[in-house]
Amino acid sequence: MELNLKTSGHDFYEPVTWQPFSCETTRENIVPDSCPDIARVVDTVGTVYLTGRELSGDGRFCASGTVDVSVLYIPEKGEGPRSLRFQMPFQCCGEGAEDVCEFLDIRGELRSIDTRVLNPRKVLTRANLTLYPSGCRHVVLSLREDAEGEGIQLLREKRTTRVAAGVREKEFSFVEELPISPGRGGAEEIVDLRLDVRGTDSKLIGSKLVVKGLISATALYREEGGRLAVLQQEMPFSQILEGSGFDEDCESEAVYRLLGAECRPGSENSPDDSHVLTVDLLLRARVTVFRNEEVSFLADLYSTAAPVRCELTEFQLAEDSQRHTRRQNVRELLETGTPVKAVVDTEVRCGGVQFSGETGDLTLEIPVWARCLYMDENDTLHSVRGEFHTTCPADLPGGCQAAAEAICRGDVMASIMPDGVELRFPVECTVDTCRRNRHICVSGGETDEEGERDASPRPSLILRKIGQEETLWSVAKQYRTTCKSILEVNEIPDEEQIPTDRMLLIPRG
Repeated sequence: MELNLKTSGHDFYEPVTWQPFSCETTRENIVPDSCPDIARVVDTVGTVYLTGRELSGDGRFCASGTVDVSVLYIPEKGEGPRSLRFQMPFQCCGEGAEDVCEFLDIRGELRSIDTRVLNPRKVLTRANLTLYPSGCRHVVLSLREDAEGEGIQLLREKRTTRVAAGVREKEFSFVEELPISPGRGGAEEIVDLRLDVRGTDSKLIGSKLVVKGLISATALYREEGGRLAVLQQEMPFSQILEGSGFDEDCESEAVYRLLGAECRPGSENSPDDSHVLTVDLLLRARVTVFRNEEVSFLADLYSTAAPVRCELTEFQLAEDSQRHTRRQNVRELLETGTPVKAVVDTEVRCGGVQFSGETGDLTLEIPVWARCLYMDENDTLHSVRGEFHTTCPADLPGGCQAAAEAICRGDVMASIMPDGVELRFPVECTVDTCRRNRHICVSGGETDEEGERDASPRPSLILRKIGQEETLWSVAKQYRTTCKSILEVNEIPDEEQIPTDRMLLIPRG
């Protein structure tokens, strides 16, 4: 007879990551009539903005967007440095998405960018990108948690898992005016804009998700006198997203992606005010809501009345999810080959983090790209770049899965050395860990009412010890009795007090 099993359902999302993929984009660009001829390219910088993302049914990722490019150059007529700014659209695809995914996210990373002068009025720019896809997969976990039948004995287990209850996304714009100190020259042209967006708070209030963050902006601009200057400022923001359907005891985490940015001299009320920079941003907030869910399931069963053929299945639960932060101070030398008179600007970027080493002794491998604009002793503007790798211990729990991202979040200190510029900067690495534990659950079964019931003469009591590798449950199941009966006949108050050094009476079923 088939057992009457009761099922409980658990509905949630779990994170999915895939291998990164790369693409290259090139563009020839004509110097506008308003800009002077190019004599020498000093440097090229770029920022990746992903505006389109798609996961097709054949397992392909597709991403589209632009690389906002700024080419810093010296004009032929000996004027101060000028900037050529343009966008390079791209669309590229990667393969390997075998899982069905919802809420696809793709993070873009500019690996390299360079510009070659074709003639004084034309340049060729090449950019190499790496794209990191991730997402959430909808999971419906159905587990047997109860059963009915004559003499049925149940072994239930409970586990607590932290699951993603849902994801909310919102695109929003952000506009801020950055004042330039009156003692400094006004801005005539924007050369570069670097942005770092990080979340500072995320909480569920009633039916709303309230998120807060901080945007760190670094603007490199050309003053009216031709000198390059840097302006840094932090800008707080907040947003409200729909949060209905979640309990207030849920936790939330927010991730932000820049979709576009513009920086220009002047303000809305004073377009000609060169002592104000207006920053206009388009961002996407992606908020994942987590809850702690108790999962109960039948780990085993048997019957004291008849033999039972039990079907078992294996499943996994994400348990012990944690977030770790590692901070590493890095010191590197950028060799210039010529004496440095003054440092104009520095930039440090971190690439995708890799794990190396053996389980339990893992190390975080972090690629770092550094750039420095400087003036030599002849007041000539130059740029130098370097690529480094820094490491730090992961200190991760054994047997867990991990994903990491790194960023240079803090001041970059530059010191002029005889052979170049020494950079000192912090690298902050965020590591998310999760242990996926395997469990066995009853998936089906039936009692054999007509089967052998062991009708041969047998003792009603067995005298034996409970071995080191045995449990009260396994012994009770072996003799088709109950755990309660064993405890009662031996006058043991609970399972925790079962002695392992003396004989026990085992009543047979």
